Amino acid sequence: MLSEEQLNRIALLSDEVLYPEAVSLIRQLLDEEDCEPLPNSQINGLHAISLALNYQALRDFVTHQTERNWSASKRNIEIFYQNLKKYMESMQKKRLKTEFHLLDDQGGVQAMRAQTEELMAQLMAEFIQHLVAENSRLLGEQEQQKEEKKEGFSRRER
Repeated sequence: MLSEEQLNRIALLSDEVLYPEAVSLIRQLLDEEDCEPLPNSQINGLHAISLALNYQALRDFVTHQTERNWSASKRNIEIFYQNLKKYMESMQKKRLKTEFHLLDDQGGVQAMRAQTEELMAQLMAEFIQHLVAENSRLLGEQEQQKEEKKEGFSRRER
């Protein structure tokens, strides 16, 4: 069970660290990897799994998605999950204790593992919530651009 202090720190990290990093991850994929925003089916599935607050299930899902044999037209989905997996690994191995100071050293190895799993589930649920929001915003912009383009063509045809 996480302490009130840990939950408050996660809420603060969500706004100050995780939100900008989620936006940055999506932007990097679009700008540097030449990817498209994720389809709603993918982002909603990821979001649903993150809301279960079971980090092992989330980790298994992300690993499965990275190992799938994606078609060339869906390569951006594979790239997204590869980047998300790296982010999750870095968060757990490097940032959870040393940067975010969320782990307390009380209890044995098993207690630390359980606390790590719970913290990671909470942090990743927050991070993925921000990914969903940014991805949805970008999908909306894409749709709007398509509509404007379509309207421009129909005006020219008149």
